[in-house]
Amino acid sequence: MPGPRHALEDALAAGVSETLLQTLDLDRLHTDLREPPNRDALLGGLLGERSVGVALSDDVAPLPQAFHRLDPPGFGRDLVGTLEGSCTGYVLRVAVAGAPGLTHQSGRARTAPDGDLYWTVDARMHVASVSKLVTAMAARKALADTNTPAATEIWPYLPFYWSRGPSLDKVTFEMLLTHRSGFFNPVTDLADYGELKAQAARGALLGVPLGDATYQNVNFGMFRVLIPVLTGAVDQTLTVPGGTEDDNDRLWEALTIQGYHDYVQDNVFGPAGVTGAATAGAPGNVLAYRWPMPQGGWNSGDLSATSATTGWHVTAHELVGVLDAFTGGAMVPRKDAWAMLERGWGVDRSGRTDAGPYFLKAGRWESTTNQLEQAVAGWLPGGLPFALLVNSKVGKDSPSLVDVVASAVHAHIVPL
Repeated sequence: MPGPRHALEDALAAGVSETLLQTLDLDRLHTDLREPPNRDALLGGLLGERSVGVALSDDVAPLPQAFHRLDPPGFGRDLVGTLEGSCTGYVLRVAVAGAPGLTHQSGRARTAPDGDLYWTVDARMHVASVSKLVTAMAARKALADTNTPAATEIWPYLPFYWSRGPSLDKVTFEMLLTHRSGFFNPVTDLADYGELKAQAARGALLGVPLGDATYQNVNFGMFRVLIPVLTGAVDQTLTVPGGTEDDNDRLWEALTIQGYHDYVQDNVFGPAGVTGAATAGAPGNVLAYRWPMPQGGWNSGDLSATSATTGWHVTAHELVGVLDAFTGGAMVPRKDAWAMLERGWGVDRSGRTDAGPYFLKAGRWESTTNQLEQAVAGWLPGGLPFALLVNSKVGKDSPSLVDVVASAVHAHIVPL
């Protein structure tokens, strides 16, 4: 009779795609099943983004660009005027087709005691909830490749061993992508695997009406499970042979982290030529600091447990390249990419100007001692890819970074 390891490997062979099997660390998987990782330790020491209100935008209909344009130099000067001398450091980048575009960088990505690294477009930082925009691109690609309408209910694509709560059968892919699922947890917004499973069991309509927009990390966290199942990387019937519920949880946690990571690397970062993105920090990455007294830097660490909602570490150069590749047709047809943005998938600030619409996603991740990393990324009027990374609060009042960017956009629309 085969032992537990062989039984699990047989189950994996039947329930996991050959491609995913090739990237799995089976030895580590067996170890984690016997000795579960300490998620409290991995996710401790942070406030996350719970205290930050996000005003979600309604659909933005396309507005033809007519006799106006965004003035990138003026836009950049406006942002620099807010940021310079008011934070530990920052970098901003605007890409302009056929032109050098705009780059400003200032301050330190790491202060002298932590390695004395100055900001450049190639400094890699955790971009927090800008990771949701990356997930939205991956979801757009996965839905298109599997011919799955966005209005499709999600419940058939969740693990079969999960409990299904009230009204879960009404939740669609698009509801998740626009935070209109009815999912809500008043206690935590850390969307790790346990919370995803618990939310499915609670169902929808618990405090937030189905269809109303309420920002919750769990909406995008679900895609770390849904994308591997939707694309056939993991079969939703897979369980640990003879295992317990905890065994199934640990197996699915490992498989979905890897499956989501692989899909995004191959289908979002790959077409943009990005090879260095990761869901964990690395030596030399940007550190987060307090402001105005930086003191010690903070590495937000391995955030793979919150994959799909936060976690990606990228550079401003890489991020702008991914945005440009997405609306340039490298992942899905251009019209599908722009239609996704017009419907509000993965963005939380959008608007119209005389030069065309803009679409922005904000992210911030904070330690319990107020070291902060924050980012804004998206497309400015005229379809210009944009990224801004900052590794502390800004000024005494710490204004909303996405508000600052949106205000600068509206202030610098000029006639052609």
